[in-house]
Amino acid sequence: MHSHAVTYTLLHRRSSRAFFLAPTTQHMESRGVVHEVARALIALAALIGWSGVCLLLGG
Repeated sequence: MHSHAVTYTLLHRRSSRAFFLAPTTQHMESRGVVHEVARALIALAALIGWSGVCLLLGG
């Protein structure tokens, strides 16, 4: 039983180490948000472009 307690303690320490990497993770997440916003803007520009093409062809 004592070895299980030690294993649980070691697992707990590993999870707390990941907690210290949170600022790096947050930085990556904010970078990911910027990337997704850029992708959304590109998609919106493409949609506007295709809409213009359709209007020119139809009108």
